[in-house]
Amino acid sequence: MAKKLGERLIEAGLVNAGAVEQALEHQKITGHKLGDCLVELGLLQEAALLRFLAAEFQTRFVSADKLAKAKIATEVLDRLPVRLAEAQNVLPLAVDPDRKLLSVVAAEPQNKALMDEIALVTGMSEVYAYVGLRGAIAAAIRKHYYGDPTAFAALLEAASAQSGPAESTSRTGAPEHNRTSTSNRSSLSFRMETDPRMRVQRPSGGTQVAGRPSSTQRREPGGPRGLVSDIDYVETLGILVGLLEQDRQRHRGHSAQLARQAGIVGQRMGMPHKELAALSIAAYLHDLGKPSERHFSLASNAINSEWKAQARAACRAPTKLFETVHLPAQVNTILAQLYEAWDGSGTPQGAKGEEITLGARILAAVDSFLELTKNPGNALGKALPKEQALEHLRTNAGVLYDPVVADIVIQLQSGELLRHRLESEGRQVLVVEPDETARGELLEAVLKQGLVAHALSTQEGAQDGLARQDCDVLVVSLRLGQQEVLDLLQQARSTPETAGLPIAVVGEPDAPTRERLMMGGATELLPPGDKSLIAKAVRALLEDRVLHNGPGRVVRGSFDELPPKELLRTLGSARKSGKLNLRQHTLEGSMHLESGRVVFASFGGHTGEPALQALLKLKQADFQYDPDALLLDVPQMDQDLQALAGGVSAG
Repeated sequence: MAKKLGERLIEAGLVNAGAVEQALEHQKITGHKLGDCLVELGLLQEAALLRFLAAEFQTRFVSADKLAKAKIATEVLDRLPVRLAEAQNVLPLAVDPDRKLLSVVAAEPQNKALMDEIALVTGMSEVYAYVGLRGAIAAAIRKHYYGDPTAFAALLEAASAQSGPAESTSRTGAPEHNRTSTSNRSSLSFRMETDPRMRVQRPSGGTQVAGRPSSTQRREPGGPRGLVSDIDYVETLGILVGLLEQDRQRHRGHSAQLARQAGIVGQRMGMPHKELAALSIAAYLHDLGKPSERHFSLASNAINSEWKAQARAACRAPTKLFETVHLPAQVNTILAQLYEAWDGSGTPQGAKGEEITLGARILAAVDSFLELTKNPGNALGKALPKEQALEHLRTNAGVLYDPVVADIVIQLQSGELLRHRLESEGRQVLVVEPDETARGELLEAVLKQGLVAHALSTQEGAQDGLARQDCDVLVVSLRLGQQEVLDLLQQARSTPETAGLPIAVVGEPDAPTRERLMMGGATELLPPGDKSLIAKAVRALLEDRVLHNGPGRVVRGSFDELPPKELLRTLGSARKSGKLNLRQHTLEGSMHLESGRVVFASFGGHTGEPALQALLKLKQADFQYDPDALLLDVPQMDQDLQALAGGVSAG
């Protein structure tokens, strides 16, 4: 006899018996299904339940948040009569007329008889069903068939009150008609939970997902566990550590700045998402438990041998402090090797070169630069001008610092990377090439085209980038493997957010493979020879995406990386539109831009010209540029941004 859903959820460790009992009592009152009851009571997150069901049904899931934001064409809705949709709790999502394939979200995607009925009614050859919760599908039917704008209000309000956000569409399987390997088709988040190689052993002999420590799980007395995402966990750390640093004038905001800048370097070096999360966690924890009167760094340790000895004794303090938290293994390794030097002269083990984990090499270089420029209490006894600190990185590349890391940090701290990201409105190219030499050459060629680009070597990294919608053009080499490339194409084309993503495949396939790639959704097939020609084609793809209103991304930075004069000049000369937020400690303001001109400003409760002048006087601030932000207020001014930049102090 098949086990009931509650038993299966208990076996999977998602809930306990007490939670199931509570949900069953709720079920008697509402008549809702058990899974819906668990979510309604906050005993299980929607995404956790849907991920579990999607794995069982070998499909994918759609959350309430995603259904609320979905745009479904009228002709798609007309395919399925509303009475049938309501009676069977099914919503049509998309139609592929060439393949006569209808995609729907259903509460019972495993119901073959129902899918056959829908295929018959709609005249389709095949129906592919995602899984969703009944309440979310019912709300989506009210919104999309009846135009009810409040249909999701109660659902989303309840979801926001829970500890973790609902996740967007996530891949946990593939349609029966085109499935090859479930492990290849899975999303990275699902692989992190199922692949034993990506787990951290607990002292008790259990397992724990890397990058998702037990402290990120909400546990109620005698109740179930609800998962909090890596992003929420890192953001929570940022808030708590930021509060601790408020009383340390020389280090106020240091860990947040270190986490953000190290993350940019890590992304540029092709680190996958889970390793980037571990890097951010290590950045926020690196100073905790250490003496407050001084801040150790690789730069200061190299100058003062006494500091180096103290750093050796203190380097494991954060790990010991968080011993019961079961931090991911990557975090512990980064923290333990933070003061190791490239040439082996560091501490505590004297590790050298690539014996030092990449995350530690990145944190060491960024931390040293911030220490030299921001902290007058460093081993030199004074804060250095930016150019002197950059010269320190150049001089010690290959000595204290990984030369590749040092070069990227120099680009970052000189403002070059940030200018490019602002000019491209956060858009970026993802290059996937397993051959190291070819990868470097192709990345260099793309960068010479003035594009922001990152390179990866594995299919998993590309899958992760697609799942997070982290690129605007995907360039993938056939060296990755024909089937792997086809899998990436299928993943991209089956998700609404990436269905229109330009994908260039680099290689020389035979005629049948070429046809399969083009049928699979490749935008262009490019010969592997001349890297500059490939880069020009990639630039053309990105420009076409921008021309057809491909969205931009939020770009974050600080005046330390890009002084206000250069920031305003960059946005003005490129005639940018959007919103520029500026934050200095607890003060926050913004400028709205239209084609390189300021049309609205607010700061400290004021708007208009007084607010603009106050913003222009800020000497230190973090900024956030959102190219897609809309002005909801009436324009108050019309000031040329480049002219304003001319009046701002270069310092």
